[in-house]
Amino acid sequence: MSNVILVIIMVLAEVLGLSSGADLNRRIEEALKAELGTKVKEVKVETHINKGSLLTKGKIAAIDFTLNSLWVKPLRIEEAYFNVKDVRIDAGKVLFGKGEQSLRSIGEVTFRFTLLPQDLGRALEQENERIREAEVALESGQVVISGRYKLGPIAPPFQVVGHLTYEGGSQIYYRIQRVRVAGLGLPASFRKKLEDELNPVFDLNEFHEKRREDFARNEELVGRPLKLKVRHILVQDDAIVITGEI
Repeated sequence: MSNVILVIIMVLAEVLGLSSGADLNRRIEEALKAELGTKVKEVKVETHINKGSLLTKGKIAAIDFTLNSLWVKPLRIEEAYFNVKDVRIDAGKVLFGKGEQSLRSIGEVTFRFTLLPQDLGRALEQENERIREAEVALESGQVVISGRYKLGPIAPPFQVVGHLTYEGGSQIYYRIQRVRVAGLGLPASFRKKLEDELNPVFDLNEFHEKRREDFARNEELVGRPLKLKVRHILVQDDAIVITGEI
C-alpha cells in the first residue's frame, strides 16, 4: 500500500507544477490512472480550495482520493480512500506556469481501506501453500476462515474463528480463538502453528522497504516520513474497514 502513497506524492509533485487554468481534479485523476494502470479500476479526486488561497497563499486545504478496486499484491482492496490536508505549493511556479516541481509540503494524511471477505480469502490461499479452497465469513465482529488444510498427502477440511488486530503500526495479524480440523478440536500448539503460518496477513508498509530510495526523496520533499500507521480495524457484516494515518 505504501506504493500508492509514493505514486500520489509523485503525481502531486508533477501535476501541481502545471499552470492552474486546467481542471485540477481531472489532471490528478488522469495522472494517477496513468501511473497505476491496471492496478486500479476507477480514480476519483476532489480538491478543497478556499477562494483565492491557491495562487495567493499556495495552499490547498485538502485533497480527497478514492481508488476503487485497487490491486495491492496479494490483495484486492474494494475501496482505498485518502484525505491529504494542508497541501502547500510554490504559488509563483504555478502562477507563471514554469512547469517545475512546485509541491512544498503536505499536512496530515488519513486513510480508509475497505476489504471484502472473498478478496481476503483469495489472498490467504495465494500466500499460504497449505491452505486450499479458502473462504472467509464475517460474523459478529469475528473473522471465520474455512477451507482445506494440506497435511502431507491429505487435505482435511478446517475452520478457524478469530479476530484481526495490528502490530508494529502496519502489520495486520489474525488471532485464532477456536480451530477445528476434520471436525475435531485441536490443541493450542496447533493453533499457534497455524497462526505462525498465516501471520502477518499483510504488511501495509512492505513496499516502503522495496523502494527505500524513492521514498527517501519524497520524504525529504514533504519533510516527514511516509509510513502507514493503522489506528482501527472494524469488522462489519459484509466488509473489513481499516483506518489510520500516514
